[in-house]
Amino acid sequence: MARVEAVVICLLVLAMDVAAGGRHVRILFIECRQPVRLAYELGVAAAAVLAASHAIANVAGGCACACSGDKLRRASPNRQMASFALVLTWMVLVVGLALLVLGALPNRKHKVAECGVLPRHRFLSIGGVLCFVHGLFCVVYYASANAAAREERRGGP
Repeated sequence: MARVEAVVICLLVLAMDVAAGGRHVRILFIECRQPVRLAYELGVAAAAVLAASHAIANVAGGCACACSGDKLRRASPNRQMASFALVLTWMVLVVGLALLVLGALPNRKHKVAECGVLPRHRFLSIGGVLCFVHGLFCVVYYASANAAAREERRGGP
């Protein structure tokens, strides 16, 4: 049952990050048929979904971080991987959220019927790509944290 739960959580986090990243794809090539304001709404929605997927991965993975250098060197490989992946997920989250918000904010004051070239569309595209990267690191974190917790329950290294 635990493996089924792990697979479901990994798929949920991946689906949320793909949804967040996929939203930017619709934003990238907005033409005059679609309002610029849509870029703001989709950018904010992508940032919210990215934050939610991060929260789910961290809560489900538990605290698998070996924070001190000495503790990290003595930790099992799964615990080391979980710590490394946790740090990477936080870094990708911060940069991805910042880029999505910076890319979306210039479009918030446009009228709904207005169209045109998006200012800072590169921020949106890079932020969207980071959503995909975040999903991969979250899955690595969750899987290695889950494996480290299993090792500790069994009394392994």
